[in-house]
Amino acid sequence: MDSHVFHNQGSANERLWQAVINNAISEWVRGPELHKRNAEYFLFEDEEDFPFVCRSAGLNPGSVRESLWAIRAQAVSVSNANVA
Repeated sequence: MDSHVFHNQGSANERLWQAVINNAISEWVRGPELHKRNAEYFLFEDEEDFPFVCRSAGLNPGSVRESLWAIRAQAVSVSNANVA
């Protein structure tokens, strides 16, 4: 996954918050186990900070989560195919 998902869109403030989300996604995808778990909680379960960060980044929290769920489902599908 591209580590620069948002390609510097928006104001400087929005780009800062986009970087927070990018970092969380990077940690979720390839970070150490503890960081992966923390990032996964933030991205998929957090109902306070995640929506705030998304809105501050100029993004719709629901849309971001939908995209992340799709990525997660695809990763699980590929993982299951590799096991079979």
